[in-house]
Amino acid sequence: MPTYEPFDWYETPVYYDIIFDADTGKQAAFLEQCHAKHAQPAPPPMPTPSRSDTVRSNPLTILEPACGTGRLMAEFAARGHRVAGVDLSEGMLHFARKRFKDRCVRGSVLKAPMQGFDLHDFPKKQPGFDLAHILVSSFKYLQTEDDAAACLRCVCDHLRVGGIFVLGVHIADPDETGNTLERWRARRDNLDVICTIRSSPPDLKGRTEHLRSRIVARDISTPGAEPKRYESNWTFRTYTGRQLKSLLRKEPRLKHVGTYTFHHDINTPTTLDGDDLGLVLILRREQ
Repeated sequence: MPTYEPFDWYETPVYYDIIFDADTGKQAAFLEQCHAKHAQPAPPPMPTPSRSDTVRSNPLTILEPACGTGRLMAEFAARGHRVAGVDLSEGMLHFARKRFKDRCVRGSVLKAPMQGFDLHDFPKKQPGFDLAHILVSSFKYLQTEDDAAACLRCVCDHLRVGGIFVLGVHIADPDETGNTLERWRARRDNLDVICTIRSSPPDLKGRTEHLRSRIVARDISTPGAEPKRYESNWTFRTYTGRQLKSLLRKEPRLKHVGTYTFHHDINTPTTLDGDDLGLVLILRREQ
């Protein structure tokens, strides 16, 4: 039986980034489409100096709580949008800043929790962000109802009226009695990385779900070298559809205007009451 070294993959972000970077372009395009379809028009933009052809004439201002390695922020910045993010991991933020420098793009990041941050000086002289997103269940790190509601409130405070918050949440399956496994494999330069995440059955009464991530990283430039093996464990808060609806009612300024799945396909909407477990909610600030 191989031995796995305990580690916090948020403080060792390169492996995390290699695994989850594959869908960055698709996810960025989906978020742009969500804004085009569900956001209401913004006030006329402030006059700006002339820009290069690579920058859009009407860029969005985009906020990402729990921004991690900045992969989506850098992608949006390269598409001409103005981006800001917050995260609690200094390792992730350091990686994000280096990524912005390497890609020659601009992004503002702040070390802060997703349920309590202040970015009201960004963007200056603007009514608020056009788009905010927590796309891949990071919201479930918030362990209490108060923290989850505070996150909704804080994000809403930073949105302009008519802007949208795109929130990805995996719903608990009440019929799940065994462990579930997800596995990804990706390669960057000489690193081949396999990530396996095991989810334990949800504790619906205690509102918890335990997860274990195992990373096997191999340097393919050194034949015969032993791979590095790492393990990380954490706990998510669980949600049923009913519990999620109850939470959304705690921030009445946000209106639920659309639902999609983790396939991130704007042409395939679903509903909060359907059979899909991986849900992406579109919440629009109404006031």
